[in-house]
Amino acid sequence: MLAGAALLSWPIALNWHPYLFWDTYGYFLQGKAYAQLLLGLVGLAPPPPEVAAGWIGAAGRMLARDPSIRSPVWSLLTYGLAASGGFWLLALVDAVVAAATVELFLARLLGVRPWRRVAIMAGVAALTSLPWFASYLMPDLYAGLLVLAAILAAFAWPALARAERVAVLALYLLSITFHSSHLLLAAALAPVAVLLPVAGDRRLDRALRLGLPIPAAVALLLAIGWLGFGQPSLTPQGPPFLLARAWEDGPARRYLAAACPQAGWAICPHVDRLAGSAQEFLWRPQDSYWSMDLATRAAVRAEEPAILWRALAAEPWPQLRAALANGAAQLGRIGLDDFVLGRGAAVTPDDYTFVYMPLAPAAVWGLGGFSAAIYATVAVALAGLLVWLTRQRPPAGDPLLACTLVVLAALLANAAICGALSGVHPRYQSRVVWLLPLLAAGLLLRPAAAPRAAHRAPAPPGA
Repeated sequence: MLAGAALLSWPIALNWHPYLFWDTYGYFLQGKAYAQLLLGLVGLAPPPPEVAAGWIGAAGRMLARDPSIRSPVWSLLTYGLAASGGFWLLALVDAVVAAATVELFLARLLGVRPWRRVAIMAGVAALTSLPWFASYLMPDLYAGLLVLAAILAAFAWPALARAERVAVLALYLLSITFHSSHLLLAAALAPVAVLLPVAGDRRLDRALRLGLPIPAAVALLLAIGWLGFGQPSLTPQGPPFLLARAWEDGPARRYLAAACPQAGWAICPHVDRLAGSAQEFLWRPQDSYWSMDLATRAAVRAEEPAILWRALAAEPWPQLRAALANGAAQLGRIGLDDFVLGRGAAVTPDDYTFVYMPLAPAAVWGLGGFSAAIYATVAVALAGLLVWLTRQRPPAGDPLLACTLVVLAALLANAAICGALSGVHPRYQSRVVWLLPLLAAGLLLRPAAAPRAAHRAPAPPGA
């Protein structure tokens, strides 16, 4: 496992630091606010001044000026690890979790022998996007790990030891809480994994294992929303992402152009100055959601559902066509274009400052060659998967066939969710596309007579 974590960490050497993203700073500062509240609540630190008006809603008062409230769970994890050991510690934890999950997948479900597991891990580390996201200080890694956790819980449950079962379910539940797209991904995959036939396993058992963590994650996020922000919301103070998407796609922009100013929406005075793209609609320094005052932001968030309802009622088919086109485009964008290069951070418990490293190899060379390797590897993996399906002809009820179908469903669902609801960005699909080469390599290198996961007794992964 530690060897696998080391293999998955090699991209850090090219950047001289784990890879930051623009949102990492928001996760860090929000995690700091949550940590201050928790420490004040248990008496280990003075409560923040915002607690004077009451504990409920204190986080909202502390973060009132933040334009985008992110996952409290991932924010706390980011801050806690970074404040304790810098961002290197967060990257180490990510790599260890990723390596352990891949090891369980190869050993428990596919029955791959130890030396072949090492070879597969080395290949995945060299040629896929997994090591890049294991070195990336964002929750994106856990979209792919969520899929593996769901597969292990659905199709390898009898082969898992008790501690492994607890770890798989914990990873599955926590991954759901790390990002709102992960919740949608889990909700899309759970019915697929439950409805597929698997010999020797009851659908009801699978439904409980995959279904119960989803409402548990929702309940946790709603509770945090109520305690921290005074509203039982999955995304308290969340930016109007869906409005921005419909604005760029056209229906919301055309509706507001026709309805304003008579409709009286808070966004009406800004309509003529807003940029055309969803990203600039939200985050441009001027004439954007980000540049609005706090009261206007809150009003736009409150009005978003009503505006969307009217815009989509007027133009449902153009929005549907745009969503399908965005999802299809997202499916094929799997490079590393979104990575921020040549930037590190000097971290203290109070804040962190950027450290610019323009001579880091990643900043000098760029990642175009590595993106090309990812595209080529995925193409080879698709061919390898087709070879396996043609040669093996797995019957209905084979857990390996079910696993394959769930991975393919995950790639489609992830592209649809991210492309249609947010926008087309390479990192959204690249964060999960590594599952395809991992699956193809595991299926092709597993022993021909390996016992099925449903009938295999647990054994140490290194055995």
